[in-house]
Amino acid sequence: MTRPQSLHWRGAIACAAVVLAALGAAQSGPGRSLLRDAGLAGAPERYTELSFARPSKLPGKLLPGQRRVSLSYVLHNVEGERRDYRWTIASGATRLARGTTAAAAGERVVIRRSVTVPCRGARTRVEVRLARPSEAIGFWAACR
Repeated sequence: MTRPQSLHWRGAIACAAVVLAALGAAQSGPGRSLLRDAGLAGAPERYTELSFARPSKLPGKLLPGQRRVSLSYVLHNVEGERRDYRWTIASGATRLARGTTAAAAGERVVIRRSVTVPCRGARTRVEVRLARPSEAIGFWAACR
């Protein structure tokens, strides 16, 4: 004869196992699709990543006569469709470079540009700016 308390624990363990299996299935591609179709999950996030390709290589100081800086940055299109990105490299109000880069859905594009950075004080900030979506990354460099 089984005790009622033993049945209670077996039921709780079985219920937990079913919940864990369902959570695991929901993490798979078909599981997410099923949840989305049922209206229980939203569409995947759409966004653009903007980052420096090698942040450790960005200059910490700019010496006289050595203010030419090589920048490499990455655009990662996670918008779900092809996008044209208008970008600008600037230091304060001074535009150093600009352009347009196309990226297919899911594509990572590395953009490399050399710019001459003006120093008008003890330090200067260099930024890469996207027009749409409005995003920016930048770094500070000491002017020596």
